[in-house]
Amino acid sequence: MSVEWHPLYFKLKDMEQLHTKPLEKILNILVLLGSLAILTVLSIQMLSEHTVINENFLSNFHLSVCLLFLSDFFVRLYNRPNRLRFFMHNVLFLVVSIPYMNIIDRFHVEVLPLTYTIVRMVPLVRGIYGIAIVISWITRSRITNLFISYTATIFVTTYFASIVFYSLEKGVNPMVKTYWDAAITWACMNVTTVGSDIFAVTKTGQLLSVFLAASGMLMFPIFTAYVTTKFQNKRKEINKS
Repeated sequence: MSVEWHPLYFKLKDMEQLHTKPLEKILNILVLLGSLAILTVLSIQMLSEHTVINENFLSNFHLSVCLLFLSDFFVRLYNRPNRLRFFMHNVLFLVVSIPYMNIIDRFHVEVLPLTYTIVRMVPLVRGIYGIAIVISWITRSRITNLFISYTATIFVTTYFASIVFYSLEKGVNPMVKTYWDAAITWACMNVTTVGSDIFAVTKTGQLLSVFLAASGMLMFPIFTAYVTTKFQNKRKEINKS
């Protein structure tokens, strides 16, 4: 797929005027800090042997981050001349910004166990997506933005997939004894599509295995497109000189 037609490409085009919007600059910094805070809190929560973060704090924390993300989205939407295009190209950011867990808990919504598990994974997606978007603001080249965003996303996804895998499989999977000897190895081997000799026994763990392998396969075209584009640009510069 051509880079010019990639959704992230349009997102980057929509963000070209950010330097003229002071409020958006502040919100961008807060979104980055919120994303990093999500990943830090989830790491502590999932890797700790004992409960160190109570549910009430987690609920308020995720609600605060969601409100921050939503504020950022609607401020940028308001400042864009073509709001419909901005909305269509940033709808995923809006979807992951909704505080699903708080809504379920507040209104006592009955959901299926699988749905509840998926909803609890949304903060992870929220943190990864937030960091990927903020990284895309750092560099000027759209091609480089896309490459760095995908690379950062795959690293963060691999890390947190290993944490989720460890929290699900420890105690029920005899092959998973420690995080560093089992979970991180499992994640790295799967994302490179080589395959691991550690097999998941839970349904969610098995789904994560497929997800990581698919994520790894998606990275190869990005690397190829990036290297090809850089080579072509370098060749054009040489021909002009």
